[in-house]
Amino acid sequence: MKKHLYFIMFLSIVLIIVGCQTSVGENENVINDLANLEASFDEELKATDFYPYVQNKIYDYEGIGNEYAEQRVFIEFVDGNRAQIKIINPGTNLIKRIEYSDGAVIETYSEGEFYHIENMLNTKGDKENIILKEPIVVGNSWTTKDGHTKEITSINAIIDTPYNNFEALEVTTSLDDGSFIKEYFVKNIGLVARIFDYKEYQVETLLKSIEEKPLEHSSQFFYPLFSDTKSVYIDDKILFYTNDSIEKLFEEKMKNPPSDKLIALISKDTKINSIHFDRNNNWTVKVDFSDELLNHMNVGTAIESEVLKSIVNTLGKFYDAERVYISVNGRPYESGHFALRNEDGFLVETEGIEKFNN
Repeated sequence: MKKHLYFIMFLSIVLIIVGCQTSVGENENVINDLANLEASFDEELKATDFYPYVQNKIYDYEGIGNEYAEQRVFIEFVDGNRAQIKIINPGTNLIKRIEYSDGAVIETYSEGEFYHIENMLNTKGDKENIILKEPIVVGNSWTTKDGHTKEITSINAIIDTPYNNFEALEVTTSLDDGSFIKEYFVKNIGLVARIFDYKEYQVETLLKSIEEKPLEHSSQFFYPLFSDTKSVYIDDKILFYTNDSIEKLFEEKMKNPPSDKLIALISKDTKINSIHFDRNNNWTVKVDFSDELLNHMNVGTAIESEVLKSIVNTLGKFYDAERVYISVNGRPYESGHFALRNEDGFLVETEGIEKFNN
């Protein structure tokens, strides 16, 4: 309310002044300019202005003071107010799910040792840690789930990073031992710096670069040989863009081996309906194919065995799983030679398989 009263007072004074000095046409221009100024006064900053869901860009951060302070960040999935972020540092890969709700950016799920790609946006949340909360004004504070206080301590703090020098929103977390963490957010970019400070000890994570490109995920892919009844593997990578279908990416790899000396794992018309990593069932990957898979398997027992083994090993390596359960339009895999009788699936077995030399 006060904001509008101040603006009306300011507008009245300006109109009196310009009314004595300018023509009618010039007065209209001044009024239009002042109307635009009022609109800018009315604009309220949102938490998502400083924590945007930037897609298909790699954020690289330099680490100072600790080997694990360095990190690479990529948004894997976005759906409405939710985003899944992959964070890669020298020690591990982890994901965090971020949600914007009731004027706050909140971390609602996290999982470490997450080296594969899987959409966890609809997984039941295991936490509620507020990262940033409206109103975006100095002095606004809130308490984290573990009892620490976070406070907006500046809206125009100057922070230098290898990427650029910024005027940033500063959020300070006060810890029990007297240490604190300062995080710096820039509108339309996001986090540009995080500094942990305890007496004379500092650990810094500073934005180094932003590149528009997909996330590269390296893994081993297995294929049978045309020339011999055995399988080999190649080192290859998946290029993952935000909201890509992992099923489509695996389809592409399985249909198109990188050499004409290798046998495709599925036919051109076969589809992967779904891939699900079941952590509660012996760390099993469950993959469901379309009916065309069975037509492709009409190649004799020996080759079918190698194709199945290659599918199982490819998915098993990517998800670091023990077993792979294969179904066809919801039915357990069954051909004239092989059949699954339970949900244990096929065991991942890569020992003794050689690297392909083209």
